[in-house]
Amino acid sequence: MLRRLWPAILTVVTMLLDTAVIPVIYHGTYTIPLTYSVVMCISLLLGNLRGLLYGMIGGLLIDISTGTLGIMTFPFMLTGFAMGLIIDRKTDASGPRLRRYLRRGGLASAMFFAGELVFVIYRFFVTNSFAWPYLLHGLIRAAMAGVFTMLFYRPIRRLFYGKADRARPRTPDEEVKHF
Repeated sequence: MLRRLWPAILTVVTMLLDTAVIPVIYHGTYTIPLTYSVVMCISLLLGNLRGLLYGMIGGLLIDISTGTLGIMTFPFMLTGFAMGLIIDRKTDASGPRLRRYLRRGGLASAMFFAGELVFVIYRFFVTNSFAWPYLLHGLIRAAMAGVFTMLFYRPIRRLFYGKADRARPRTPDEEVKHF
């Protein structure tokens, strides 16, 4: 029962860390939203629809707590859905482990940078100013988001599935034993 609640608990706890604890400790350019990384890990582990659901929950809670309704909900939902859709667990289970982690980390960085580009365009239309360091800072934050997502991936997988690695593809003999 608790294993089904872990994604929701983890989303709420990281949202609280993002909005209440981290801004007090560190306020700077290179802040990575932990909720974003957790939503990406959830969508990699549990699929695109659950990634969409927990992306909506995390983004909406951040929007409600910070007062910017709608700005974070849509990117979180889109990222949660796209990560689970692009990286399928069945097709991603083959190949060397390093290549899988690089593929997942690269996709996490690309998704985060796409969100950064959307925010740069939004900032341009709101303030009518653009500076190239916005993109440089976005690239650095995107690389950091990919690294943080891959650092969180293994502990979150262990939290969701336990010590037994159930994320690997099953053989036909193992599938029969579960019925």
